[in-house]
Amino acid sequence: MTTTATDQMQEAALPLLKGLGTPLVWLHCDSRTRLNKFTALSDAVLQADEGAGVLLTYPPDCPAPVETPRRLSVPCAVDAPGFVRKVASAVPVAAALIAARSLSGDMIAQWVKAGTQVFVADVAVPRVAGSWSLAPGHTRRVLNKLAHVFLASERMRAPWLAAGLPEERLSTIGTLSQAPLALRCNEAERDALASALRQRTIWLAAGVPEAEEELIIAVQQEALRDSHRLVLILHPADPMRGPELHARVSTRFNAALRSRDDSITPETQVYIADTEGERGLWYRLAVACYLGGSFTDGSSFSPMEAAALGCAMVHGPEGGRYGDAFDLLTERRATRRITRPEALGRMLRAVLRPEQAADMAHRGWQIVSEGAEATESLVAALLAPPAEAR
Repeated sequence: MTTTATDQMQEAALPLLKGLGTPLVWLHCDSRTRLNKFTALSDAVLQADEGAGVLLTYPPDCPAPVETPRRLSVPCAVDAPGFVRKVASAVPVAAALIAARSLSGDMIAQWVKAGTQVFVADVAVPRVAGSWSLAPGHTRRVLNKLAHVFLASERMRAPWLAAGLPEERLSTIGTLSQAPLALRCNEAERDALASALRQRTIWLAAGVPEAEEELIIAVQQEALRDSHRLVLILHPADPMRGPELHARVSTRFNAALRSRDDSITPETQVYIADTEGERGLWYRLAVACYLGGSFTDGSSFSPMEAAALGCAMVHGPEGGRYGDAFDLLTERRATRRITRPEALGRMLRAVLRPEQAADMAHRGWQIVSEGAEATESLVAALLAPPAEAR
């Protein structure tokens, strides 16, 4: 994205700021991994205060987060004091949180001048950039403007103290998680579907693009030879493809279509979930899932969604914007990554074994829960009145 395009997007965002909510919280980061963490954090902020709004700024070369009510996502350079001034002239910002390898002294100065509390998280070493970065004592002066710094571990405390940040403005909260809030579902629907599917093993293919549909159909056909009661919930990336997909699948399986309210019977082999906003329901029903797009352009959904709801995962090599989350889960053996589509059926059958699925679900939940304390601490600080925040 060119600088001109970024400037245009920032200018277009300014009139929209007043409609976001109060208090307005600004989250500013410098990498894809931190963007994923801040996207999840923004969801927690908005859930904690239904009147709040979030401005999320990220590097121009990162893919834009999915749009959500009361959150405005705008590309922004790591050091952009001019944009801070423009935002401050449009709307008051209650709190700003920075996660970047280098802290912009000029941005921090502009925020403080506008009455914004400035916090730092997910930063190991205090580095300050800006127009006065080489001046003696500049780092200490910038750090003294910060309301609080939140550390991932105790070993990071010494560099901040040595740089001049007072002890009382440091807290160790652990690593900020990339896991989004657990997706909700209609409990009555869940109970009804669980009853209809009782004593049957269920797997989910979530966000499947058209290019992968035939692969998923072939995997289900193969898996049914080993387990004739196996049910596939097929969630297409484009819900509008539901009827066409149902017509094609019905030539080989007993299939039902969600958007048509088809009943699930003991004979149903494929349930096409062609509706929006129900992934929380599908993850809860399934023992394991394949994350669609991971053999083509990258997954449309964070694997942390499935991990938070105890669903074991199989996926291809393409993580897309969630590559770091896939890498973390794979490293901790909470998912199974395969490199060839033809291996999906065999791996899926292995993951569907009760002991294997339970072990992977437990490992995934451990990763998700590790970041809960950090999220809670940051949400409380960002939404607290100024006197409490310090």
